[in-house]
Amino acid sequence: MIKLSVIVPVYNVERFLPRCLDSLLRQGVEDGEYEVICVNDGSPDGCAAILADYEHKHPGIFKVIAQENQGLGCARNTGMKMAKGEWLTFVDSDDYLVDGAYRYLLDHFCDEEVDVLHYGYVFAYTDGKSLYDHDALPEGKISYDGDGAELYNRIPLPYVWSKLYRRTFLEKNRVCFEPVFLEDDTFNFEVFLHSPHLRVVTSNIYRYEQGNVNSQMTIVDKEAVKRQLQMLLPVIEKIKQYMQEGDGKLAIGASRTLNIYLNHYYNKMLKGRLTRQEWRKYSQLLKEQPIYKMDVSRESSHLGKAIARLKNWSGESYTVYCLTEKLLNKVFTPIMRPRIIASYTQANS
Repeated sequence: MIKLSVIVPVYNVERFLPRCLDSLLRQGVEDGEYEVICVNDGSPDGCAAILADYEHKHPGIFKVIAQENQGLGCARNTGMKMAKGEWLTFVDSDDYLVDGAYRYLLDHFCDEEVDVLHYGYVFAYTDGKSLYDHDALPEGKISYDGDGAELYNRIPLPYVWSKLYRRTFLEKNRVCFEPVFLEDDTFNFEVFLHSPHLRVVTSNIYRYEQGNVNSQMTIVDKEAVKRQLQMLLPVIEKIKQYMQEGDGKLAIGASRTLNIYLNHYYNKMLKGRLTRQEWRKYSQLLKEQPIYKMDVSRESSHLGKAIARLKNWSGESYTVYCLTEKLLNKVFTPIMRPRIIASYTQANS
């Protein structure tokens, strides 16, 4: 019986892919209990050859599926259709995991009453050097055990790679990815609408790569930024519709999620370095939303509140937009953000 299916979408990650796949070989889960489904989403680099090599050397673990480029959500859906494991999870192909992590979680926390198991992560910020932390241990303890909807209303639970999902729970509730930007958020919103039994453990087993310049989270190509802005609008509309017509179960979480989407919307506007005409177009799209201002009160730090105010003002004035763009792209992103990430990583190491 296959205990765990790991779905790995692959696109333009030749530099990081071997590290990811090697870490999945060190999870302590035996052949026959474990499958890694790699979906090559039309990657233009050397990923296909790397995947073929791993599948040839480890046919009992790796299964490779090739498809034309359709995006991250569609690649994950392809993997979900092929998955046979009792549990299902996702790994981004530029990330990796602590040795023995999945074996530890399956043995200690994945009993019959759990629908979703959530675990922790640590930023990995590479500069071309390997960050294999072989000495890191997966041990942790339970910090929450109960109604997932209740916790979702209290704290953000966005990432799919920080969770194990019971496959039958996802199938029963027909949860899948939508072809949108920030697909993790919409996926988990659907998951927690169905009040899964959620267990949270303090094991920081996942390593979240921050140095991939080809990541959709860091890309600054103007045309891609414009597409992502357009893709956010239907997501905002869906959450807004739930707040107006839903049962209210996730009202607080939905409001917070809207704020997260708006934050990303502003970030993409700023990274796109829009002309005045482009700025006017996308600002107008934003203003057509009944909720179009970031909630400054949700920011915990003075810096966060100041940035939120600047983003709100940047939707009203092109002069403020240009100023905020320079602060984000020339001060915060290249200078302050690496220091924040480094301090976070040090505090969690």
